[in-house]
Amino acid sequence: MGVVILLLALLVLVSIVGNVVLGRRTSTSGAPPRVDPLAADPEAYDPLRIGEGDIVMYAGVDHVVRGTFNFDQEGFRWHEHLLDGPTGRRRLTVEYDEGELEMTLWTRCEGTGLEPGEDVVLDKRVYRQVRSGAVRFAAEGATGTVPSGSMDYADYATADRTGLLAFERWAKNESWEVSTVRTVTRGELRVIHAGSLD
Repeated sequence: MGVVILLLALLVLVSIVGNVVLGRRTSTSGAPPRVDPLAADPEAYDPLRIGEGDIVMYAGVDHVVRGTFNFDQEGFRWHEHLLDGPTGRRRLTVEYDEGELEMTLWTRCEGTGLEPGEDVVLDKRVYRQVRSGAVRFAAEGATGTVPSGSMDYADYATADRTGLLAFERWAKNESWEVSTVRTVTRGELRVIHAGSLD
């Protein structure tokens, strides 16, 4: 008799547990899972969707995208985003070259007085010009430039390619802006698109 009672109790327990599990499954199956945009894979962002209002985190520091330049040089296109953060303004360039994603982070060098030449010296390092020219641009957001026009540029590298330097001039009568340039990987940046937090 005791064995029968024990078996009945076990059947009742299994039935209760089954109903609870089944109830949980049916109660949540219609609702989409909650996704925390801040817990997303840091490499899941779309580099080509970076735009005004997005947050770009680099080395633990948040920067807000204030504006973007869309460049076009004879059909080759790339984007340069102006980042505003607690350590000042930076620029992030995003381009696909022969199908490969390339991103660089620019930090402006104030008061150098440098102008493009064959070689330039900054912080006791010699940089040699690798390319120069002019490129058409269209500006979006708070760039501080005209909405569209032409920008002169000159790019430099050290002999071992560990140092990169860039010159930009937005109008013929303006002085050259000088920036050090560092290549960054997609995984080094975390991007929160402005619309993902709505």
